[in-house]
Amino acid sequence: MLKTLNRNLKNKAVLKGLSATILACSIGMAYGAVYAPDNFASAGGTNLETMAMVKDNSGRLVVGGLFNTVEGQSGFQGVARFNADDSLDTSFKVATNSYVRAVAIQSDGKILIGGEFNYVTGTGSASPVTSSGIARLNADGTVDTTFHNVPLFQVNSPVRSIVVQPDGKILVAGYFTSFEGVPRSYIVRLNADGTQDSSFTASPNNQVEDVKLQSDGKILISGSFSQVNGVARMSVARLNANGSLDTTFDAGQAIGGQNGAWAGSWPVYQLAIQDDGKIVYAGGTHRYADEIHWRVARLNTDGTLDRSFQSYVNWWATSVALQNVGGEQKIVVGGDYGRAGVSDPTTGSVVTDAPRQRIARFNADGSLDTEFDTSFSANSWIWSVLPNNDGTVYLGGKFTSVAGMARRGIARLAELDPTKQVINFLAPEPATYSAMNGSSVSWNPTPPTTSSANLPVTYSSLTTSVCTVNPSTGAVTLVTPAVTGVCTIEANAAAGTQVVGGLTYNVDPATPVQQSMQIDAPPDQSITFPAQSTPRNVANGAFSIDPPAVASSTLTVSYSSLTPSICTVSGTTVTPVAGGLCTLAADQAGGTVGAVAFNAAPQVTQNVAIQSAQTITFPAQTAQSVVTGNSFVLAPAATATSGLPVTYSSLTPSVCTVSGSSVTVLTTGTCTIEANQLGNEYFTVAPAVSQSVSVTALPAATPVPTLGAWALALLTGMLAFMGYRRRA
Repeated sequence: MLKTLNRNLKNKAVLKGLSATILACSIGMAYGAVYAPDNFASAGGTNLETMAMVKDNSGRLVVGGLFNTVEGQSGFQGVARFNADDSLDTSFKVATNSYVRAVAIQSDGKILIGGEFNYVTGTGSASPVTSSGIARLNADGTVDTTFHNVPLFQVNSPVRSIVVQPDGKILVAGYFTSFEGVPRSYIVRLNADGTQDSSFTASPNNQVEDVKLQSDGKILISGSFSQVNGVARMSVARLNANGSLDTTFDAGQAIGGQNGAWAGSWPVYQLAIQDDGKIVYAGGTHRYADEIHWRVARLNTDGTLDRSFQSYVNWWATSVALQNVGGEQKIVVGGDYGRAGVSDPTTGSVVTDAPRQRIARFNADGSLDTEFDTSFSANSWIWSVLPNNDGTVYLGGKFTSVAGMARRGIARLAELDPTKQVINFLAPEPATYSAMNGSSVSWNPTPPTTSSANLPVTYSSLTTSVCTVNPSTGAVTLVTPAVTGVCTIEANAAAGTQVVGGLTYNVDPATPVQQSMQIDAPPDQSITFPAQSTPRNVANGAFSIDPPAVASSTLTVSYSSLTPSICTVSGTTVTPVAGGLCTLAADQAGGTVGAVAFNAAPQVTQNVAIQSAQTITFPAQTAQSVVTGNSFVLAPAATATSGLPVTYSSLTPSVCTVSGSSVTVLTTGTCTIEANQLGNEYFTVAPAVSQSVSVTALPAATPVPTLGAWALALLTGMLAFMGYRRRA
């Protein structure tokens, strides 16, 4: 029976050099210790992003970034401090109104912060102080108002790096082109009181990401510039103490005259100066001088390439720092990559590499440090790394988990005790899955089948009403029909043993890891049926439905006619039958898309006006004899096949005129009348039809004379007189 031993993490000497054969199978390396988060910042970390980290003179960790909650406590915004015992320093409560990207500690304990902020509220204060881009805090977190021009400090763009010189002067670099209203190209030096040092003359032509101070007082800068003080320098340069360009630091002309780091993507984010004066950089560039160096390179003290250093990472490198381990100065690189190793600087091809989740450590010779296995690491960008001489490493970034454990924004990696195991079950990307893509969920990154101790991982669903999971593979399947909700899967690894270097260790059960994915099962489907071109004409024949109707489910839509006497439909083809309003109906009867079962969609309609031709029937008219100026009515009347009313007009206005259906005769002759129908939205204009009528204009009758009032009175008198004579 194998001898079973339990070993403590700190008993590192025993583990050094052991051939962890079985462990190597699980992590893809020959021998190496798994590094995973310890208990630091396990109560919530920084709720968004950590961008800068530095230890102060008392061993406390000061962090800057984009966050407003630290370890679950609100009010710590942009900057926070952890005590030496890892607890949050609640006496140091500072708030900035935007992110802090740079933090530097003065010898007197005061803290310089730089970033994008415009206001700083110090410890114990309720009122913010105006200070754009840079501010100085006292050690207790109050704002140092003796720092020149506070509360009116102004930088027109963010600060990215701050370095305090031994003489107390302060180097400030970033994206700004103006400092307190004075033109300054991306870097400025301040006196200890915050006033500008006008003797400093550096002028890069683009943004500066990092500043490092050499022991001889010379200044290294990196960023996305291509010139410094008018001289070609790509991404990396060295300045003399007065800001003039140190022309002895020269990469030499490369392909196309590129002097320095180039190709790929700017910038060079960060620099680190080794004890021997050599310089390591991390960034997005692919070349330095005439060689291919994937995002990481080391320079000699004169700016030429250290061609023996052939490290690479396969995507962005955003931070680099040095760590003294076992008498060797090693190089820690953070960023957003998945593999690290060695590449051929001539061809760029990978020589050897291994999985490394956004952080890796390289040996002094540039080879990958296989004793520092971080294939179990962060699930998103690492912006900052801060190694400790005890072998641990602080990480700052935008991650939410490290080695499958919940860690937000900040964590500390430590060598995992061989009696412990972790499950590298990372949060899915993306975090939302549409059930329309199918019932088999592609969880990415793929759930691991073994833990760091090479013990089997088993999975269970905590939300069986939403999803189920294969216990051994972690493959997720949605319920059918799918429902909207959160699918939560738990990963477990039972206790067991692992062999490291020929020794067998009892391994405790892993801490369960839970990950969730939002499942989106769309609501009942609907149909979008755009308006159709109108009117259409029967004479032009069939036409297609365009634009077509679309169902939100993506299922095929069918069409029918609700007015078959006007139009018919076959597939997407509409055949006009007669003039009128054609009503087209779009339907979707329901079906399954992916894991979603859809009911029938509500019917949607669109109307199309159909026009057809029409004709006029205008019967012959009977000859008319009419007293001049009198009228007769057209009979029989003209009619249109559309049933629309017909209008009339005279083509012989000297003979006759027309009003409505009444014809007025002006003179004897042939009266020609035209019948018209102008159509409407359903009928086209009818061809005009005319009829001629022979009309006779009769003379008017002779009028009977009439007596006026005087003549009538005279006649009456005469008759009366004659009657009187007769009686006499």
